[in-house]
Amino acid sequence: MSLNRFRFGAGAALAAAMTLAGGTAVAQQSAPQQAQPQMQQPQIDPVSDAEIEQFVAANGALTEIAEQATPKLQAAEDQEAAQAIEAEAQAEMIAAIKAEGLTAQRFTQIVQLAQVNADLATKIRAAMNS
Repeated sequence: MSLNRFRFGAGAALAAAMTLAGGTAVAQQSAPQQAQPQMQQPQIDPVSDAEIEQFVAANGALTEIAEQATPKLQAAEDQEAAQAIEAEAQAEMIAAIKAEGLTAQRFTQIVQLAQVNADLATKIRAAMNS
C-alpha cells in the first residue's frame, strides 16, 4: 500500500467506500478536485491538526479493510452474499473510524472539505507521507 497517493473513503456513511467497485473500497485521488466556479466549499467546521492525524490513521485502516474485503466480494456467489460482505466491511470501517476518535460523519466531512480545499488536501498528504 502506497501512502504517496491521496486516498479517501467518501460518501454518506461511507457509501462510496462500500461500493467496493473496481477492486478497492477507497477512492484514490492524487490531487483534490478543482473547484468549479459554481461549486461552493461545503459548510464544515475547520479541521484541526489532531483530526488530520486521526483521519490519516482511520484512512489507513479503511484501506486495509477494503483490501481484505475485495477478494471476498469478488468471490461472492450471489448478490445476497455480496451485500453481507459489504455490510460487514462497512461495520468494520465505521468501527475503525471510531477507534481513531472520529465519527463516520466527521470523516466524511473531512473528505468533502479536502476535495475542494487544496490547503487541507496538502496537509493530509503531508501527514500521510510523514
